[in-house]
Amino acid sequence: MAISRLVTIKKMQKFFIIALLVILSFGCKEDEDPTGQPLVNFKSGDYTKDGDYIPIGGKLTFGIAASGGGVPITNLRVMRIVNGNAIIEIDKGLYITEGGLDYDVNAVKSGAKVEQWHFMVMNANRDSATISLTVFLGEGSAYGPIKHFPSLRIGMQNNSEFPQFLDVNTGGLYTNESVEGNEAAIDILGFVYLTSGIMSPTLSCPQYTSVPGHYPIVGGWSVRNSTLYDYTAVDNDLVNPQDFENASNDSLLVVSFNPQSASGNCKYCFTGKIVPFRTEAGKYGMIRVIHADVVPEGYMELEVKVQE
Repeated sequence: MAISRLVTIKKMQKFFIIALLVILSFGCKEDEDPTGQPLVNFKSGDYTKDGDYIPIGGKLTFGIAASGGGVPITNLRVMRIVNGNAIIEIDKGLYITEGGLDYDVNAVKSGAKVEQWHFMVMNANRDSATISLTVFLGEGSAYGPIKHFPSLRIGMQNNSEFPQFLDVNTGGLYTNESVEGNEAAIDILGFVYLTSGIMSPTLSCPQYTSVPGHYPIVGGWSVRNSTLYDYTAVDNDLVNPQDFENASNDSLLVVSFNPQSASGNCKYCFTGKIVPFRTEAGKYGMIRVIHADVVPEGYMELEVKVQE
């Protein structure tokens, strides 16, 4: 009788050990990192397609849909190859854990006969996927009209007289109070800070890392647009002021912007500087700095030309 009970107890112990191992094994599987590969595709619809012929200045729009293969998407890189030169149009850090990436890339056709476009998505495991297409130069020219805002005054971070946030598409200006509900429209803001021993009047954008340090309200925005400025053109005065003055379509705006020397933060925007830029929506523009103070309580006066 005692032997029978002992056998029964040992059987029960064995059963519980096996059950515990099964439970633990399922728990470990849940904690393991996913091993799926990322996937990227072109979206269907009214987008530029492989083999299209687009005239110089014509709009290029690419629709990208991607998943991380069960791993967060961390990077989108868009490269244009023209005459053997690789131009990084977009190199965007991301952290998308759910829902995947749904993104439109806007650009303008150059004068090159052939452009190759590559779109690469990377996940947190540093696995990547790439898709490509080719666009050819069509006949004629498709340079388009521009909007012109002769004078827009934006305050620096400690200025209480002028609004700080600019919607470059409409010329709309917003304060910390009035910007509520319009955050997704903001492209440009300005501030002054000490860099390399110089007080620098600076043009920046909501997505730039240091901006919440100057404008804490921006850190809480659900949409923070990225505007890129060609800092090399600014530092080296590459745009002729007379050319800016005479610009009546977007051709100068497009050709003056070099994505290889672009950043979301443009230092040393002193009075007289001309700043090529491209917005999150892919619109090219140019700013002439009419006036720039070098104190946080000051302001900047800007003349803006931007694609319609």
